Amino acid sequence: VRVASVPSATRASDTGLRGRGTARSEEGPGMAEEEQEQQLSKEEAEMRLQQMRAAVQEQMRQINILEMDAAEHRLVLEALDPLQGGRKCFRMVGTVIVERTVSDVKPALTANLEQMKAAVKKLTESCKKQQLEADAFAAKHRLSSKQGAAQQAEEQEGADEGSSGVLI
Repeated sequence: VRVASVPSATRASDTGLRGRGTARSEEGPGMAEEEQEQQLSKEEAEMRLQQMRAAVQEQMRQINILEMDAAEHRLVLEALDPLQGGRKCFRMVGTVIVERTVSDVKPALTANLEQMKAAVKKLTESCKKQQLEADAFAAKHRLSSKQGAAQQAEEQEGADEGSSGVLI
């Protein structure tokens, strides 16, 4: 509607036909454009909220990966604790397996574990902050994930009206 109204108004002014046709195009599309802008801003707000929540989910995924790696490091450290420091062990660095001693590997594993814990703590704080920002944004624009789910359910009901089924 918006795209169609702009060329017609331009054509009316180009041909010199001003008056009733131009007045109608200004009143009708003007009101429709305001409604469309309000609707677009709500859609844009919903898209922005989805992007914010996707960023939070990505950080949560990174936190989970780091926590799993930290758990593996703890298991290896527990396995190396009873061993003598001069005993041979192998450490994988990237895709290469390197021969080291237990006394060489334990400090490196401990340092890596501490770095992972710090990264998890930092990411968790950042994730909480982004979640609060997303919640505040949703409250400000009166959005919720429930609204999006309800709209999708209504659309699906409209599409499935002809089919009969049992709801349990």
